[in-house]
Amino acid sequence: MPSPRSRPTKVSRAIKAAATTLMALTALATSAPASVPASTIQHKAAETLRCRLRTVPGHPITFTPKLTLQPRTTKVSGSLKLTDCTSPDGKYAQLRTGSGEASGTGQASCGGASGINGSAAITWYDRSGRSLGTSTLKPTLRSVNSYNPADSFLAGEVTRGPLAHLHAAGSITPTSDVTACTSSGLRSLHGTGTLRFLR
Repeated sequence: MPSPRSRPTKVSRAIKAAATTLMALTALATSAPASVPASTIQHKAAETLRCRLRTVPGHPITFTPKLTLQPRTTKVSGSLKLTDCTSPDGKYAQLRTGSGEASGTGQASCGGASGINGSAAITWYDRSGRSLGTSTLKPTLRSVNSYNPADSFLAGEVTRGPLAHLHAAGSITPTSDVTACTSSGLRSLHGTGTLRFLR
């Protein structure tokens, strides 16, 4: 029988393991039906842009009310910076950095979220910092098994602006402590990750 002290650590490890698996699955989930073999998906979904992403210092992703073990309607919002963008096929080579805002609601807890509804907007910049327009991203992932419901806003379709009609796939790995979620709750987090756009 595990001691009460070891339980939060084990729960945290299980949540982190699930999130790692999710990062691999999210990239596939938005590009083709789940019944299609992964090898087929990779051939059909060509990556046209890839960026590093991170939360903005001093402006973490926030959860209102805070995440707990009990699912409840939660507002998720946050700001993201995209850097080191590269375009494997050269079609969007002018897009080098971006600033993003995401917000929405869902039934969220420390273990995941469902019924997600919201949107994200990314303003793009070239190498010299000149604005190249804003993309609107509509989430298509309606549930997520992760301590970070904000992951769901990185899986969707660009509905307008640069990259219109492309699919997005991404995930954020927390750089701040999330272990308190299962005990006292989680109000915010910082993180880093990758955002990919597929056609």
